[in-house]
Amino acid sequence: MKRKKVLITGAAGTVGTALRKHLRDRYDLRLLFHSRVPDDIAPEDEIAISDVANYAAMIEVTEGVDVIVHLALAGALHGRPRAEIAQQTFDVDMKGTYHIYEAARVNKVSTVIYASTNHVTGINEQLGIRSHPDMPVRPDSIYGAGKAFGEALGRYYADVHGLRVFCLRIANFNGKDEPGRYYEPGKSRWLSPRDLAQLVWRCIETEGLNWGIFYGVSRGAEEKWDIANARELLGYEPQDDGSEERFRRMYAGEAQS
Repeated sequence: MKRKKVLITGAAGTVGTALRKHLRDRYDLRLLFHSRVPDDIAPEDEIAISDVANYAAMIEVTEGVDVIVHLALAGALHGRPRAEIAQQTFDVDMKGTYHIYEAARVNKVSTVIYASTNHVTGINEQLGIRSHPDMPVRPDSIYGAGKAFGEALGRYYADVHGLRVFCLRIANFNGKDEPGRYYEPGKSRWLSPRDLAQLVWRCIETEGLNWGIFYGVSRGAEEKWDIANARELLGYEPQDDGSEERFRRMYAGEAQS
């Protein structure tokens, strides 16, 4: 069987780096970088350098692929003025997301997997409300609101243009095989690299489904987010647990400080 060709935008980021590692054995990869190409690119990987805010370039880079995993977003904005963060969200994140969906439509790319965020329902978490994908969005930031736009746009392209669109509300992702901090059972916020990769390839391979919003989190987050639909519709079964006892022992000092 011919291997699917998967385009990963934002392939130099923490999420993109993990997916390159974990998906390479399953798929042929085309990797989109904004400027810097990492040193760990495999010889068989296709490389493109461009900006998702460039519509013509996105039409070109998406040609001939079967799946787009859209991760790219504006660069590090932590600590920047609120107005600058909003401007970059509008000019890069939201515009780039439109370009990706439209390029998929033009080039008849069947599937788009959109990297959303748990911040789409971040207010629920602040209020101690357990979120599930069918609840109304409650963004806790311009960033979260921009991702909610990407989800709504994806639903439009699924319903009107026939794309298969899956939105993954990714929780804390550090790219490591350990959570990096202490989490009480049920209150973890961690998504491990192999669980992320599993979510992505299950979205790609699941048949008879053209739309879905799924919380991207490993086990141990039951009090925060409901992942029942990912289990039922995709067969997703997380392998890692951010609140596992060995991790709690590892970070016990942090919990006591």
